[in-house]
Amino acid sequence: MKTKFGIVAPLPGVSVKDLIRFAKKSEDAGLDSVWYPDHILFMAKKLTPEVWSVITGASVVTERIHLGAIGDPHRMHPATMAHRLATVDHISDGRVFSCLGYGEKMNLDNYGIEWNKALSRLKESVEVMRGLWSGDPTTHNGQYYNLQDAEMRISPSNGNVPVYIAATGPNALKTAGSIGNGWVTNAMPTWVYEKKSETVNKGIETSLIKQDRFERAMYVFLSIAEDKDDAYQTLDNIKHAIIWPDVIEDAGYKLDIAEQYRGLSYTSIMPNDAQMMTRFREMGQKYYTREILSDFVVYGNADDVKKRLQEYIDSGVNHFILRDFSPDLEYSFNVLTKEIISSFK
Repeated sequence: MKTKFGIVAPLPGVSVKDLIRFAKKSEDAGLDSVWYPDHILFMAKKLTPEVWSVITGASVVTERIHLGAIGDPHRMHPATMAHRLATVDHISDGRVFSCLGYGEKMNLDNYGIEWNKALSRLKESVEVMRGLWSGDPTTHNGQYYNLQDAEMRISPSNGNVPVYIAATGPNALKTAGSIGNGWVTNAMPTWVYEKKSETVNKGIETSLIKQDRFERAMYVFLSIAEDKDDAYQTLDNIKHAIIWPDVIEDAGYKLDIAEQYRGLSYTSIMPNDAQMMTRFREMGQKYYTREILSDFVVYGNADDVKKRLQEYIDSGVNHFILRDFSPDLEYSFNVLTKEIISSFK
């Protein structure tokens, strides 16, 4: 498989029309995919639209690039999600995908949406969606969903919409291999990635899906600048949200984190809780050194970035999901697409 390069849409804070234009710009620049984080809100209190509506608009103005969202199985019944995905799939001529993960408290708790047994709910949601996409009447008696002779009178143009599974923990990694069309993981060092990939492989061994084109995607936090310190600084400002505590342990770092900071992570944070947000930022500043962060992110000039991406390719990554936090986003986009990505084609 060739290495694919995707990019994360600049959410939050960008208008709906500019998010649609971003997809067209990314296609014109030769990128393979655009990934929209499916959030009701983010830590930054900025404009946050409903992303499947944006993806629908973006699919009309593009022709080649693939479009999808990273979301969770909690906020929408899988029949409704399957119906939406199949419809947008037709609008886009088969270019949409979905990525499902555990979810985040910020998108659930304040809305009264129950957040429990995320992995089993995820597996059941995917099973229901694929059953409905088959076009046959679907009966499903599960732990969370019950369908009786349920029909969906629109199927994806290629029979299915690709479903990636976001995973870092052992059980989720096996699930990604067994039911996913691909695996998405968050930022981590290459040696941790390689070990987790072995667990994904165990899931693939049990899969009933043809996995000859299984995609291994990594969500990469990126910063490009001529001066490496300038590139690093923008990532240092958000390092509390980049590094997940459980992955730090997997990487071999032994941090004696004070009780007041334990349990704080991107998935558990509540943006409207000012004290929690303050402790979250403090945790990053107190414990996450440049040495640690440098193992989790990609930054520097074009050559620095090429070298780090090649290391991940050598470790098995075949689809990059690039989240750009460069000091000058226009400059970095041009360097990324015209100099860095082109060197891997």
